[in-house]
Amino acid sequence: MKRSGGMLHHWTALVSVAGMTLVIMPADPVAAGAWNQPKGQGQVIVKYEPVWSIHRFDEDGDRLALPDERQDHIVSLWGEYGLSERVTLLVKTDWQDTDDGFHQYRGMGPVEIGGRWQALDHNGWQVSVQASYVSDTQGRNAAWGSAGEGEQEADLRVLAGRNFGGRFPGFYEVQMARRWRDNLANEVRAEGTLGVHFRENYTAMAQFYAGKADIESDVGGARWLTLELGVVRHWEDWSVQGGWRATTAGRNVPAADGPIVALWKRF
Repeated sequence: MKRSGGMLHHWTALVSVAGMTLVIMPADPVAAGAWNQPKGQGQVIVKYEPVWSIHRFDEDGDRLALPDERQDHIVSLWGEYGLSERVTLLVKTDWQDTDDGFHQYRGMGPVEIGGRWQALDHNGWQVSVQASYVSDTQGRNAAWGSAGEGEQEADLRVLAGRNFGGRFPGFYEVQMARRWRDNLANEVRAEGTLGVHFRENYTAMAQFYAGKADIESDVGGARWLTLELGVVRHWEDWSVQGGWRATTAGRNVPAADGPIVALWKRF
C-alpha cells in the first residue's frame, strides 16, 4: 500500500529490536532486557512492522524527498530462554519484503544467536552483558543500507535497568552497544526504555533508538534518532503490543514511519 506522506521514522537495524525485548509478568514489576529469564522459563515474540519512507535525511541532516517511495514489511520471530538464573539464550530471525525503488527483496532475513549474562543485581539495579552473532542474508542487514549489502555481524552490549514503585510502578533501562560488520560500516548505539503500569494489566512504554555508523571512504556515516510510543495489554501468559515509531533526526538515513504490532507468549 502506497502512502503520500507520514510522520518521520527510521526502523533500526533488524537485530536491534531484539535488544529492547521486554520481560513482563502481569502481577509483578515490569523488567526490560537487563533482566534475565528465570531458569527453565522463556518467551516467544512475533512482531509485524510495516514501514514507509518518502523522505530521507541527507548528510547535513536536512529532510529531502526520495525519488521513489521505500517500503519495508518485516515479520520477526524472537525467542529467549533461561539456561540458568544468570544466563539467557537469545535467538531471532525475520521475513522481509523490501523495496526502495532500486533493490527489492522478499525472503528470510538474518539469523541472530547470542546470550545474556547477568553481571550485577544490587540495590534494585540489574546490569547484564549481551553478545550475539548475526548471519548474513540477501535481505536488508542495516536500516540505512540496501538489500544484499553487508555480511556477518557481531554485537556486544551492556544493559542496565531498575524497577521503581509508587502510584504508577514501572522500570527504566539503558543499553550501550557496539556492532561490527563485514562489508558495511560498524556502529555505536544507545537505546533506552521507560515502562509504566498505568492500569491493571496495561503498560505504557516510551523508547528511543540512537546510533552512529563509522565514517568509511570519506563518506559521512549514517546517524539516527528514533522514538517509539506503545501500549502493552497482558493476559496471564499472553501479551499484545501496539505502537508507533518515528525518526526525529538523522543523517544519511531514510525518514519513515510505521506502526508496530506484536504478540508475546511466555512459557
